[in-house]
Amino acid sequence: MDNEDSFISLYINNFDEKFIERRINECKNVLKNEKMHENFEKSMEMIYEHINKNIKHRAMFASYKNNFFKEYEILPSENLLVVDSSPYIKPMVKMIDEYDNYGLVLVNSHKAKIYIVSAGKIEDEKDVSKTIMGKHKKGGWSQARFQRIRKGAINQFLKETAEDAEKIFLKDKINKIVIAGPGEAKTWFKERLPKDMKSKIADIIDESFHEMEFEIISDAGKAIKKDEEAEKEEIIDALKRELLKNGLAVNGIEEIVKAAEEEKIDILLVGDGMKIAGWKCEKCNVIGIGIKKRCPYCGHETTSVDVVEEVIELAERSNARIEFFNGELKKFGGIAALLRYK
Repeated sequence: MDNEDSFISLYINNFDEKFIERRINECKNVLKNEKMHENFEKSMEMIYEHINKNIKHRAMFASYKNNFFKEYEILPSENLLVVDSSPYIKPMVKMIDEYDNYGLVLVNSHKAKIYIVSAGKIEDEKDVSKTIMGKHKKGGWSQARFQRIRKGAINQFLKETAEDAEKIFLKDKINKIVIAGPGEAKTWFKERLPKDMKSKIADIIDESFHEMEFEIISDAGKAIKKDEEAEKEEIIDALKRELLKNGLAVNGIEEIVKAAEEEKIDILLVGDGMKIAGWKCEKCNVIGIGIKKRCPYCGHETTSVDVVEEVIELAERSNARIEFFNGELKKFGGIAALLRYK
């Protein structure tokens, strides 16, 4: 680490004092001068104010020199301690890609459950029910009138449930929805959702209210995963089309860095575990591939960086969508991008 104006990023799965001490010693051994040591030690003091032996599933980012500290509750991940010129956010971005919250509505003609699900666990839930008259057995005009009243009551219940679901899903910024339930009620419910909510439906699945809750969540999770896999296939297909016609896509790392710096990236595609060694000039804010001790533009000393991490940070700042892939990107060099414009 060549920059005294640095950040410490600590990811804690389960508290491991030996791991933290080992990483502290490793980092101290490579820090070049007293100012770097001072910022590192005081940044660690900021972190130690917020950790104890019972802490788990946390990410902390600290920089004494920048008067900066942030703490987040995260999903299970490996323990990491990284010193860099900016917070190391790649693991958090990957978590968001893999475990994005989704909405689930379990509904029949007279009751509903609205869930927010995260990483297979219920984060929030709301029960909705209404007394609806049972089916009328007598014939004639009274039966027809009764059925109209009953149908109207069901329609009103589903309309109110759709309004409740919309409010909850908008509040939690839900982008994917699964509708579940027995019979036709789930289809009727879908028709009462506004257009923008309908566009977020990943699947409609048959489920009984008598099923165990974890089984319903599991089935909904499978539907979400299937939808996401289909989306990733569509992204790869779009990348191929755009590359073939020299359109809105790039896959060389230098071109991707340039597009990220110019905020042109719409979707950034990153291969799992992808890293590219590079350098960064903090003075010019320029990123380059390979090793350079000094910036070719201003002569200022550079910082060693992972270029992929730098591109992810730039893409995050410009609100680009970031998707991680397993092996599909090997033929494209492990990283690619679809662009907003050229």
